Amino acid sequence: MPQMVQQLLSQAGGLSQVPSRFIQPVEERPESEQGCTTIPVIDMKGIAENGNRIIAEIARACQEWGFFQVINHGVAPSLMEEFRDLAHEFFSLGQEEKEVNAIQPGKCVGYGRFFEQSDGVANWADNLILFSYGEEQRLAQPCMPPKPKRFREVVEKYGSAMFKLFTQLLELISAGLGLQPDAIAKQAKINDPGAAIRTDFNCYPPCPQPKLVLGSAPHADRGVLTVLQQDRVSGLQVAKDGKWFPVPPAKNAFVINLGDQMQIMSNGKYKSIVHRAVANQTETRYSFANFLMPADQTVIQPMAELLSASSPAVYRPIRFGEYIGGYSYLFKPLNRNIDSFRVIPQDCL
Repeated sequence: MPQMVQQLLSQAGGLSQVPSRFIQPVEERPESEQGCTTIPVIDMKGIAENGNRIIAEIARACQEWGFFQVINHGVAPSLMEEFRDLAHEFFSLGQEEKEVNAIQPGKCVGYGRFFEQSDGVANWADNLILFSYGEEQRLAQPCMPPKPKRFREVVEKYGSAMFKLFTQLLELISAGLGLQPDAIAKQAKINDPGAAIRTDFNCYPPCPQPKLVLGSAPHADRGVLTVLQQDRVSGLQVAKDGKWFPVPPAKNAFVINLGDQMQIMSNGKYKSIVHRAVANQTETRYSFANFLMPADQTVIQPMAELLSASSPAVYRPIRFGEYIGGYSYLFKPLNRNIDSFRVIPQDCL
């Protein structure tokens, strides 16, 4: 496996300069000037009494940003803290102990450095990726890390909580589109045994030259919906109107963003938005991303209720397995994977 970022930093004498394989092209490097607006924060408390307000706020956030944060979402803060502590413990293990779960050739789960870009530039990040929910995917993946203790128990408990939150969010998003609450969940077949939640444990160690690297290169998510738990160190940035907007961590909040499949199902009314992670010079940043993924055979297409003679389908039907088979994590402004499935060109809308 490639040398991990934590390994580089642990070498005798430390690291004063970033190895060339991590250095971004000049045009991709994080600039100092950023947008100052923050993404919406939506309070989900009292959803039975405040449902209409919450639906309207989520619909507005989906249309204007494709990103929002939620608080009072029903996931216990104690579980969020336990999950975070578990991740800290894993990345604090010795290198040999972590490599027990090294990614295997042809596999998409395990410990390693994922999402290497096609131009050879590496992200300044170490990752542990696994399926936290979904019968078929969990059974097919290698054993979960034997350390820390209770790893499997906590991850599966967290995955179940994520599935409950995903289900609720999809109901609210469906209602905001004027659909039946279960419409999106039904088309994405989130209860299919092959559907899953993929959970990425991301560790972004301190970087001696943070302005030369990216923790995660610009990309949009390929699933239906993403729920991200941030740690206390900021680093997530969202692209909007030609600027990058930071998303400061909020206590006990989750960051929600729409994936490409949501853009297809909403027939382009809602967009999956490009985002990235920047590095930090003094502190390690952690984040935990949960991706709702349909089964490979599930067909995703614009919701029939959103189509009409004046609003025809923008995208063709596509099996999710076909979609991810052609997915590139390297974002280029004129080369989004989702655009190859259009039946109506962008400039005709």
